[in-house]
Amino acid sequence: MKVRSLGLIVLVLALPLLVCQCSRKPGTLVKGLKPEQAAKLQDAYDPYEGHRPDKAAPKGSIPSDRLEALGDMSLQSGDYETSLLHFLQLLKDNPGNYKLRYKVGVIFLLTGQFEGARQELARVLVSHPEMMEAHEALGLVHLEEKQYAQAVEEFRLVLAQEPNRARSRYLLGVAQLSAGHPREAIPVLEAAAALDPQSVSTFCALGQAYLDLKDYPRAITWLKKGQAVSPQHQKINQRLGMALAAMKRYPEALEAFLKVGDEAQAYNNVGVYYFMEGHYEEAAKCFQRALELRPVFYQEAKTNLHRALEKLQQARKNDGESS
Repeated sequence: MKVRSLGLIVLVLALPLLVCQCSRKPGTLVKGLKPEQAAKLQDAYDPYEGHRPDKAAPKGSIPSDRLEALGDMSLQSGDYETSLLHFLQLLKDNPGNYKLRYKVGVIFLLTGQFEGARQELARVLVSHPEMMEAHEALGLVHLEEKQYAQAVEEFRLVLAQEPNRARSRYLLGVAQLSAGHPREAIPVLEAAAALDPQSVSTFCALGQAYLDLKDYPRAITWLKKGQAVSPQHQKINQRLGMALAAMKRYPEALEAFLKVGDEAQAYNNVGVYYFMEGHYEEAAKCFQRALELRPVFYQEAKTNLHRALEKLQQARKNDGESS
């Protein structure tokens, strides 16, 4: 029986990352490029060696300040391909522009091309080690690659210079939590929450840390703070449901799971907790309700219901034999 299939969620980073390969072949630098865009991108990315600063700009070319503004607009709107094309074209004429290299590194990070991100950010930091944004971004690269010690080192370096940087403190806590050290992460995350009392991500991470320690009352306290800021936040409500169910507060757990958005899964989740506590009749009712809500596509609830009924039948048989 899939008693552990609760839709459990691992801690996610603040940045959404797309899965794609880091490659120097045309058409694969960023997912989704058209062939003509890929050719331009490859041309922009490679030929730094042959750059001639005194070369006249092509007739009708876009001024560099306008091109950078267009790149920034594309980056803000999530059009990473267009943004990258603009920034790399600018770097052809000014390869030492560390601010542009930082932006390119961020795009590579956002598109899951961690090797490229690491290379660009390293170039930035060689010449400008004081750029805390680049250290933070490099820490995120290490975090995504599960290089937790390196991530912790980068975030601590940032905080040594800017102790009140709430985002870096949160990310340091995330790195420690991801490395399996919730006790170390908790004071860091609590400090981040004090710096930014509206950060749902921080409340969610604190809830996860206390869940890992099986300290369910404290997990509930922090997750409810997150729920107060964002009542329908899926990860907050999922973890809150887990903590409440672990404390056998099943009706409240169901209410939290229902806010995640999948009613059938919510009943299945609560049913699993009932099952683990040996409350087979209540578990069977939950699994049955899940099947009523999604009768065709929910094999998980069918399996769980079958096992719950088997356990219930065996319990009743044992009761009959002992009486």
